[in-house]
Amino acid sequence: MGAVVREFVTSIIRALHRGKIFFLVLAVMALIALGAVGFVLTEPGEGTWLEQYGRGAWWALVTLSTVGYGDVVPVTWMGRLVGSVIILGGVVTLSLLTATIASIFIETKFRQERGLEPVKVSQHILVLGWSEEGVSLLDQLLKRLPDDIPVVLVNKQPPEQMEALQDRYPANAPIYLRGEYYREEVLFKANVRQAIRAIILAERQPEETAIQVDQRTLVTALTLKAINPKIRILAELRRPENRTSLERAGAEEVLVRGQYDSSLLAGAIASPAVFRIFTNLLTGEGHNLWSVEIPVDFHGRPLWELAAHLLEEHQSLLIAIYTEARALSLEDLLGEEPSAINDFIRRKFAETKMTHLLGRTKVDYQINPPGQTILGPGQFAVVIASQRPEL
Repeated sequence: MGAVVREFVTSIIRALHRGKIFFLVLAVMALIALGAVGFVLTEPGEGTWLEQYGRGAWWALVTLSTVGYGDVVPVTWMGRLVGSVIILGGVVTLSLLTATIASIFIETKFRQERGLEPVKVSQHILVLGWSEEGVSLLDQLLKRLPDDIPVVLVNKQPPEQMEALQDRYPANAPIYLRGEYYREEVLFKANVRQAIRAIILAERQPEETAIQVDQRTLVTALTLKAINPKIRILAELRRPENRTSLERAGAEEVLVRGQYDSSLLAGAIASPAVFRIFTNLLTGEGHNLWSVEIPVDFHGRPLWELAAHLLEEHQSLLIAIYTEARALSLEDLLGEEPSAINDFIRRKFAETKMTHLLGRTKVDYQINPPGQTILGPGQFAVVIASQRPEL
């Protein structure tokens, strides 16, 4: 409800700025003021002139809006003539005002559906680009995210395709913005300054090489970090040899397309049951992998106590813990040997006057950690459960 009210107020203000409604509102107010003066001049009344004017303004407002309470009515023919003008003027101005407001909402809705409206949300996740696996990615993403985290899709797919995709998720429909996601002006329209994460898909255009796709991903990552140094980036690559360059550009997580296909196939041959269990966890059918922050109550206590609590109270199996370490400086990301990519990254950061990557962190993790491990602040547990445990 609050979002609807905000959208209504924003639309009205936007229309006032464009001057569409301002003159109509002014005309309505002028009619009320003139009607009140006409009522005072033509109708007998008691009290001061200000009291009579207030009574006339009330009569003009009720008459113009066609409500007609009947508590104040003109009794002279001149007063009725003034009333006729107010009625006719009210029908015209209010009809125009209503039609203008309706057209504003229709235009805004149309522009949103076509992906032309700037994004208003904050603390959102950007999905930049599109691919044949886009629908599956969105399914998994919305399944794992809380409902209060918006997802914004930025690509050049047909609006009809994105509209059908929005209809598929009525509870938390993604927001669509049409444009070339690697362009700075499009990222500003996507409100990248207030976004928390970005996923860059390795979208391949017709007759485009894998190297060109990865170069666009690299440029996009650099642009994202230049606009919002705190944003966390997950990027998809076509060629594994470009991973280091993308990590130097600021991407926290890098996935090479097809990187794990051979391992999955080999696992399916060696142990079909393990393969099915693993793919079930990946697809989130039934049980899923969840990350939960370790509560303060368990700081200074051994890990086995937390594991027992999770298993008994939440039917969750603890399989790993991790800690996000200190922020990395720019020099941490650059190679020791001079290279063209190092010079390119330094030049880009110099242009934006950045000397470090805010929010860029190293992750220290342990899979199947010892039960006697002492827990502390800043640690997270990874668990297998049907839903995220609320600790």
